Amino acid sequence: MRSHQTTGLMVIRLVAAITALILLALPAMPAGAADESVRAVRFADIDNTLSMHVGDSRQISALAEMSDGTYRDVTFDAVWSTSNGSVVSVDKGLLTAKASGYADITVKYASASKTMRVTVTHEFDKVEIASSDGTPLAASLDVLVGEDLGLKLLAYKDGSTSDVTGDAEWSSSNEAVARVEAGKVELLAPGSVTISARYKGRSDSVKLNIASPYESLSLTPNELIEFRYGDAGVQLEATAVRKGGGFELVTEKAGWKSADPSVATVEGGLVKPAGVGTTTIRAEYFGVHATVTVVVRPAYAALRLSADKPLYLLPGSDPVQLRAFAANDPDEPEIDVTDLAEWKSSDVYPVTVSGGLVSAKEAGKARITASYMGRTVGVDVTVYPRVRSIEVEREAMDAFEDGEGALPKVIGETLTGEKIDVSGAAEWTSANEAIVEVRDGKWFARGLGETVLTARVGTRTATVKIVVHEEPLALLSDVEELTVVAGKTVPLPDVTLVLKNGNIVEDIEPKLEWTTSSPNILVVRGELKGLLTGRYTLTASHLGKKLSFRVNVEQEIVKLEANPASIELNPGKSKTIRVTGTYKNGKTVNLSSKVAWTSSNPSVVTVSGSKVKAVAAGQAALTAEYQDIKVVVQVSVVPKLTGLSASVKKLELKPGGTGAVRLTAVFDKSSQSDVTALAAWTSSNERVAVVSAGTITAREPGTATIKASYGGKTVSIRVKVTK
Repeated sequence: MRSHQTTGLMVIRLVAAITALILLALPAMPAGAADESVRAVRFADIDNTLSMHVGDSRQISALAEMSDGTYRDVTFDAVWSTSNGSVVSVDKGLLTAKASGYADITVKYASASKTMRVTVTHEFDKVEIASSDGTPLAASLDVLVGEDLGLKLLAYKDGSTSDVTGDAEWSSSNEAVARVEAGKVELLAPGSVTISARYKGRSDSVKLNIASPYESLSLTPNELIEFRYGDAGVQLEATAVRKGGGFELVTEKAGWKSADPSVATVEGGLVKPAGVGTTTIRAEYFGVHATVTVVVRPAYAALRLSADKPLYLLPGSDPVQLRAFAANDPDEPEIDVTDLAEWKSSDVYPVTVSGGLVSAKEAGKARITASYMGRTVGVDVTVYPRVRSIEVEREAMDAFEDGEGALPKVIGETLTGEKIDVSGAAEWTSANEAIVEVRDGKWFARGLGETVLTARVGTRTATVKIVVHEEPLALLSDVEELTVVAGKTVPLPDVTLVLKNGNIVEDIEPKLEWTTSSPNILVVRGELKGLLTGRYTLTASHLGKKLSFRVNVEQEIVKLEANPASIELNPGKSKTIRVTGTYKNGKTVNLSSKVAWTSSNPSVVTVSGSKVKAVAAGQAALTAEYQDIKVVVQVSVVPKLTGLSASVKKLELKPGGTGAVRLTAVFDKSSQSDVTALAAWTSSNERVAVVSAGTITAREPGTATIKASYGGKTVSIRVKVTK
């Protein structure tokens, strides 16, 4: 139907174009004419009404009458409009009837306009789908896949019937189940489908219930089909079982398909292996189907290349011959299949291959593969640009006896000046293999000593020195922490190297590599300099071993003060001294635990941290030092007083009379000393008696108590004065 409609529209358009050409032969209105030059506009060959049938199209021309009495075709210049687009649509005079009813079509050109009424009716009362012999069909029809089914579309008008099958528009609701063209239905698969036909705005449909005429389909063989790559094909036979009974061999008539043709192909039931893998073969016939699984395995258990590592080449370098070997049994020799394999390069611009011969053409990368009897192996090839020179990334290397390691990178300078890594293309040699041997991209230390390794890339060479040492165990130092005044320096700590064999190497300072955790401390000519206050880390490294030190950078101390400034202690007693430092900016800090103490007489006084301990009676000076600033604390160690006694406990005197009292001190319950002159003497009643240095003088009658005090102890003497 659509093709017929398209043809009709083309005819209408052609007629309109011819009409326009005829009218254009008439005198035309100048392009710049004003609106008042148009007297009227009208429809060509049509009055004020027009009748159409649903589905019809008609091209209408519009003529403008000019003030000079001439006419002009303005069909494509005028403005067209419809009052009801759902009934009649209009496009540059082309009317299309869509539904029954009416619509007013207006054409306007310049200031003139014209309207006509278009009435649309159905040309036919109804249409009906019938069988090929014209018999009306029920709403649904039961049919079988593969049957021939022809349908007609009959149009009815006022009791008359017309066969419009060829002009109708036919459609299927599911073309996978059934297809239709000009009433001929192709029944493809079981299922339900609706066949529809439309003509002149009228339509009808019929539902088809499609079933298979067969119960099932079977394949022979129907079990797993196994191939080795290169095997001959296997012929499958397809047998259909009729629903009414009986069998039918349908191998040649069935539809055959492989789920993966890259693994196995099928044609007319003949299955052939195409590649390694697993796939499913499906046969289908009139709505029934059957499948069988196919597996294709390589003809050989293994395929390998003579090169098991990536290749690195230079443009124009000698081609590299690769060989391919196939094997099935570990107890049997490999088969050289180089000439039988299929060789490919993933990118022939940089690398080509023929018969396993690999040629480097230009800088780039490619993968070379060899395929044989279902197996594929490959190797990556890198072609470096041509280089003007090469250099090794390290000038020297350290190694340990019996050690091994990766060879250093080789950097090449291309003709454009670009630096690239060409390590893969480097060929290494050792000047003394008794010290260092080079093999398989690694170095192996064989003995103590020094030698040179040479890298060659094409015609360019570069060297690196390698020294083989005894293997170290650790770095040691007596120092754990360093203190530096900001802006000043201190010597670096002494470090020794302990080897695994137990030997100690002391003179290693020139070989140490020093690093810092912050740029606020610097290592300069064997000394450590502090720049900004803070806590940092200094690290010494040598032969892979490291040793770290804590570093405190402080402000400069300008004064130290000790509290107390002097101490008196008994033997065995201790006392803590607080040392306060004053910075340049006037701020203070407690340095008690940081200062370095020395004793002028350790047999009398010792000091640990900030604690002073009296050892024996005597005198000593303790000196605290920090940042070269010193403070001295005097210490007296005296025996401990354990007792105090007077020579008399009471006296009786006459006025004017005197009496002498001797005071004895007992120290540590063993030694004694006359302390009469050292004691403090007092009288409770000086009108009765007075005392001086142990001598008591009576004044007038009465009683008094004389007291003597020494070292925290006191004794009393009772004095009575009589007439």
